[in-house]
Amino acid sequence: MSRVHLYALLGAVPSCEAGVGVCAERLRVVRLGELVALVGDVAEVPAPTAVMLRAQDGVLRRLAGVVDAVLPVRFGTLMADDAALAEALAPRGPQLARALALVSGCEQMTLRVWGEVTAAAPAPAAEGGPGTHYLVGPRRAREWAHRVPELEPARRRLGDLVREERTRRHDRPPLLATVQHLIPRGAAGRYFEEIDAARDGLKPWRVSVTGPSPAYAFAEEAA
Repeated sequence: MSRVHLYALLGAVPSCEAGVGVCAERLRVVRLGELVALVGDVAEVPAPTAVMLRAQDGVLRRLAGVVDAVLPVRFGTLMADDAALAEALAPRGPQLARALALVSGCEQMTLRVWGEVTAAAPAPAAEGGPGTHYLVGPRRAREWAHRVPELEPARRRLGDLVREERTRRHDRPPLLATVQHLIPRGAAGRYFEEIDAARDGLKPWRVSVTGPSPAYAFAEEAA
C-alpha cells in the first residue's frame, strides 16, 4: 500500500512536469485550497541516507527554477493519503501561506562564524534594583546571542540584500554561530562579494559561506 510523501509546499502549480522523486516515483501536485503540495506516492519511508537527502535537495532546486515560492518539508514526511494531508495542513493554512510569501523569489545563504573567543556582551544598565537586573539579564543575554555581534561589519555591507535572518549560536570554538540569510534569487554573486569585502572588518573572527540553497531554515517554524 502506497503512502503520500510530502516534499514541499509551492506558491503555484508548476508550469511543467514535476519529474520524479527520491524513490523514482512520479511526482504530482495536490491543490489544498490556497496551498499547493508537491508529493510522491511511495511504498515505505525512504531511508535518510546522504544519497536520498541529496536527491530530495535536487527535487527542490529543480522546482525552484519554475515556481517562485518553494517551502521545503522535513525529509520523510508521510501521510496516509491526500485526505489525511489536507486534514493535517488545513488548521495551519494561514501560517503556511505567510511562510510561502516570505520565501517567494528568494533563496538561502548560510554563514558560519569561526573564532577562538566570542564577542563580549554589553554591560547591563546601572538603573533598577536587583529584581530588575534579575528579569532583564536573561532577556538581554538572549537578545545579544541572537544578534551574533561578531557579524555586524558584514551585516552593514549586506544591507537590504538580506530579506530575513535566522541565527543559531554554538559557543563551542572554533564554530561560534550559524547564520542563515534569505536573499533574492540570483543575488548570490553580490552576496559573496559583500562578504569578501567585509572580511578584514570581521577580524579576529572568520566566516565561511555556502549557498545558494532552498530556504530550509525559513521553513522550520512552519514545518
